[in-house]
Amino acid sequence: MRTYLKKYPYLIVLPLIAALAAWFLFKNEPEEEVDPMIFATSSSQETKQSSQEWYVDVKGAVKQGGMYRITQGMRLMDAIELAGGFTTEADQNQINFSKLLADQEIIYVPKIGEELPTIHETDSNKTTASETEKININTADVNELQQLSGIGEKRAADIVKYREENGSFRAVEDLTKVSGIGEKTLENLKDSITI
Repeated sequence: MRTYLKKYPYLIVLPLIAALAAWFLFKNEPEEEVDPMIFATSSSQETKQSSQEWYVDVKGAVKQGGMYRITQGMRLMDAIELAGGFTTEADQNQINFSKLLADQEIIYVPKIGEELPTIHETDSNKTTASETEKININTADVNELQQLSGIGEKRAADIVKYREENGSFRAVEDLTKVSGIGEKTLENLKDSITI
């Protein structure tokens, strides 16, 4: 057998080359890709939605104030940590560490002795501070209506009664249709009411 292999050495080499070639071919063959959406469940889609990026603006008594990228489900303390933590003058008693964050939120950390300022965000979906202070004459109850200048218990009850009988006010000026409310009263109320 040895003399035979010495006479025909390619009989050993050829099968080795063929085996190596076959191994390389099968090793480098691209695997069939499977569309991940075929196996996607609702929970994996929820995970995808919950991992979307949001941004918050951190200001005040933090080491590095600025805008930070967060993901849905993060809490206020996470944003403080992204900003390098509190400074020594931060008043941590005014902060709710566990508050869930929202996209485009402004986080302000006050200094000791400083009151937490009211920050008005300019989001078209959110009501402005002046609109929030106004009393909606279509939804306010008797007690809320009495907070208006010149409106007592009887006038407030008349406004509610008018609404019940005639439906919602279509304009602020319709308030003059309520007995006992004239143009002068309406002028005094215009800045503090809305529909």
